[in-house]
Amino acid sequence: MTHDHPAPHRRPLRWLVSAMTAAALGTALLIGVAPATADTVSPDVDPPAPVSTQQLASDASRTRATVAWDASSLQEVYAPADGFYSYAPSVVRDGDTEWIWTCHNDEFRVIKDHIYLTKIVDGVVVDSRSVLQASAAPAWDSFHVCDPSVVEGKFRYLGVKYSLAMFHLGNDLDASAHNQIGVAFANSPEGPWVKLPEPIVTFDRADQWGVGQPTAVMMPGKPGTVLLGYTQGDTSTRAYVTEVDLKKAESFTTTTPVQLPTAGLTGTDGAADYLNGFDLVFDKKGDQFLAVREQHPYAFDNPWWIGPAVQVVTIPQRDLLRGRGTWAPVGDVNESLTGFDRNHNAGFARDWTGHLAAKNEVSVVFTTSCSSLPTIDDQDWSLATCDSLYSYDLWSIDGALNRRR
Repeated sequence: MTHDHPAPHRRPLRWLVSAMTAAALGTALLIGVAPATADTVSPDVDPPAPVSTQQLASDASRTRATVAWDASSLQEVYAPADGFYSYAPSVVRDGDTEWIWTCHNDEFRVIKDHIYLTKIVDGVVVDSRSVLQASAAPAWDSFHVCDPSVVEGKFRYLGVKYSLAMFHLGNDLDASAHNQIGVAFANSPEGPWVKLPEPIVTFDRADQWGVGQPTAVMMPGKPGTVLLGYTQGDTSTRAYVTEVDLKKAESFTTTTPVQLPTAGLTGTDGAADYLNGFDLVFDKKGDQFLAVREQHPYAFDNPWWIGPAVQVVTIPQRDLLRGRGTWAPVGDVNESLTGFDRNHNAGFARDWTGHLAAKNEVSVVFTTSCSSLPTIDDQDWSLATCDSLYSYDLWSIDGALNRRR
């Protein structure tokens, strides 16, 4: 990726899919589930500082890129069985093998998130299983675990060395609220994964969306330190990055979070957009980060908590780390490209450290969904032709990355 978009979490409304009345739904939307807009931000909350003209001018002269999508590369990656969903992929591509960790239910038509690993060799799914589950109550992640992001590094926890870290969202409610971010360690993609018992990015309020949608990239030259991006949703929706030092995870440290800019982001309607539900990848050759992000506004028909398209954008490394500058859109994944009504909850195919899997290519793995309109007699979509959440599956598309200055 949620928990949904409140900030959203990359997530379909878990509790929305259950039988809620229209009145209850309205209440739910008031406690941080809907994307924040100017109308929902409290007047005493300061908006993000505008990007200066000087910063924008300097950004314009830096490396930017375009992505030329190869329509013939569009393919289905993974389709869960009927009554199951899969979305918000963290993808590692290594030769002919792909490891894809996703948010996935484990019981037929039961909305309770696990993290699954789907292994694909030469384009064929050879294994798909739950590798991380909710902890026992009253743990902070005792209900949902979702939104994985996996990187390779040099980590140590309680004296044991680990080569892999998985950042994930967790919560303790059957709701899209009180989300926090944790981390688990392993020496194999399949696990076993050992969780740090407490979250590394915390959120106190149980009546707001919280923090989630983590995306992790290893810091160059710092094998035990991870650059962690994430979404925060309370009275507004914002994105941050922080550095997490996991060389001794039981006493981990984080730097002061830096709020990411939104300048340059555009919605499907061409208007200025906000940032949430994003995955980062580092382009060493271009000294820049790419993000693939949810575009807004969200649709009014079912499912209305996800966007119709995702957008690939770039920003110079230095600007992202300092929370300044402007994003440059380089390619959209939308209905005209894929043929799907909904293209959402996407991730890049990356190498083990969070860099581009191929120097001059961008591969996006995204989630698709059907869509349908409600009727006056079917407000909870129980009779809808689109079984939206359970239509979620994964597709991918590749494109040539053309850098320019």
